Amino acid sequence: MKVRRISTLLPALALAAACGRDRAPAAFRSETLPGGAVQAINPEQGAWTEATAWKAVEDLRIGTAEGSGPDVLAGPAALEVDPAGRLYVLDAMTMNVRVFGPDGRHLRSMGRRGQGPGELNQPAGMALARDGSLWVADPGNVRYTVFDSAGAIRPSVPRSSRMNMVPWPGRFDRTGHLWDVTQGPDGYGGAPALLRVDGASGQMERVALPAVPEPQFSTARGGVSTSAPVPFSPRLAWTIDGDGNVWSADTGRYRLVLRNPRGDSLRIVTRENTPVPVSDAERDSVPLQLKWFTDQGGQVDVSRVPRNKPALQSLVTDDRGWLWVRPSVPAGEQNTVLDVFDPEGRYHGRMTLPVASLGEPLIRGQHIYALTLNESGVPQIVRFRIQGRPAA
Repeated sequence: MKVRRISTLLPALALAAACGRDRAPAAFRSETLPGGAVQAINPEQGAWTEATAWKAVEDLRIGTAEGSGPDVLAGPAALEVDPAGRLYVLDAMTMNVRVFGPDGRHLRSMGRRGQGPGELNQPAGMALARDGSLWVADPGNVRYTVFDSAGAIRPSVPRSSRMNMVPWPGRFDRTGHLWDVTQGPDGYGGAPALLRVDGASGQMERVALPAVPEPQFSTARGGVSTSAPVPFSPRLAWTIDGDGNVWSADTGRYRLVLRNPRGDSLRIVTRENTPVPVSDAERDSVPLQLKWFTDQGGQVDVSRVPRNKPALQSLVTDDRGWLWVRPSVPAGEQNTVLDVFDPEGRYHGRMTLPVASLGEPLIRGQHIYALTLNESGVPQIVRFRIQGRPAA
C-alpha cells in the first residue's frame, strides 16, 4: 500500500545501553492513506509518564437513601451537563428530570409520568441542544419531549419509532442535528441504524452502521425463534462525535474507525494490546448467565466462548473531540478503566475511576460524571475532576 505522507509525532526514545543491545520502544505514527483517511498507529504504551498522567479526583457525589428529597434517586438512567456546569439527571423510575447546580444543590425538576405536554412515558435518554433546550427521548410517547433552558415546556417533536436502547446513545452535534437510533431495514429485530434529526425542522435521515457479525446461540420452539449472543464474542461498538461523524469498532480488535454520514473513512486508530483471557470462573458462569435462554429450550455450548475477551467494550467522545475507550479488563476488576486518545488519534494512557460506572461515563471539560451504586446499593452520581488536564 502506498502512503502519501508519513509523520512521526512521537520520536522513539533512545535507550542508553553500553552493550547497544537495548532497543527503543515503539513510537506513535500517523500516515495518510491513498483514500484520504489518516491512520494513527499506537504502541501499547501511551504518551503519559507517571508525572503527566491524568488522574480522577472525586469532588461531588449526589444520591442518598434517606428522606424523600430530589437527591433520592430511584432509577437514574442518563446524565447531561450544560456549559454552566449544571447537571441534568433523568430518572426513569419517577419519570422526571432533576437539575442540580455545580455545587450539587437541587435547582428544579421537570416532567412527570404521563402522555400530556411535558410528560414522559418510558424515557430513554436526553440531549442538550445548542440553544440550551433539553430533548428527552421518550419512546413510550413516540416523541422527543422538549424543555427550554429555564425548564418551561416546548412543543414536542415526533420520534420515528418506539425503539429503545439502554444506555441511549443520542446526542446533538455542532450542526444542530440530533442523533438517535432506529430500527434497521429489516424492521423489529433487525440491526439498528442511526437517525439524524434536524433540530429545527424535525426532518429525519437514516445513516447506516457498519455490519459486524455477532455469534449467537439460537433455538426455535412453537414457531418462535430465540437467540442470545455468545458471551465475550466481538460485536459492534460505536459513538457519535461532536461534528456528526461516527466512530465504530469491531471489538474483536483494537481498531477504531471514524466515518462521516456518507460512510467515508476519515480516521483509523489502532493500538497494540495484550489480550485479556476469559477466566475459568467467567466461563463457568455462562450457563447461569444464559438461564433465561435455556429455560426457553436453548442449548449453550460453552466451547464456543472465546478464550480471550474482545479488545474493547465501548467508546465515547467528549466535548473536546477526545476519544475515551473502555478496554476489556481482567476478571474481578470493579473500577471503570478508560483509554484516552486525543483528536488526532494518539493514545495518551489509561485512567481509572474508582467506581463501577453504570453505562458510559460522561466527559465534559475538566470533569467526568458517572452513574454508580455505592456499597449499599444506593444509586448515585459521582463527579470527578480530571487532575492534570489543561483547561480548554
